[in-house]
Amino acid sequence: MDKSVPDPPSEEPTAADPLRDRSALYRAIDFYLTGDQPAPPDELRFYNVSKDVSFEDTQLYVADLLRCASVSAYQCGDHLKGAERAMVYSIWHLLEIAKAMVDHSIECLGMKHS
Repeated sequence: MDKSVPDPPSEEPTAADPLRDRSALYRAIDFYLTGDQPAPPDELRFYNVSKDVSFEDTQLYVADLLRCASVSAYQCGDHLKGAERAMVYSIWHLLEIAKAMVDHSIECLGMKHS
């Protein structure tokens, strides 16, 4: 009698298929996602922030960056259609939420200093 559905593959990894060894995969993921890895030195970063910049100035700068990113995303969305347009506008929406939160935190900082 012929089966219409083949037998499921065995759970045993083979030497020819190392990706089937799930335990090795999980060990690698655990190491890279939760392992103790040294932080890269500051000089290897793409952009460094001066230690002299205040928290308030940082918040204002972040608000300005979010505004620029939001305008850029919105402008890009105007030139697209369908799912691509929806994806860009969803990014725009997330940027607007982040900007609203930063703007609110700036307002709260102003209230504390008054």
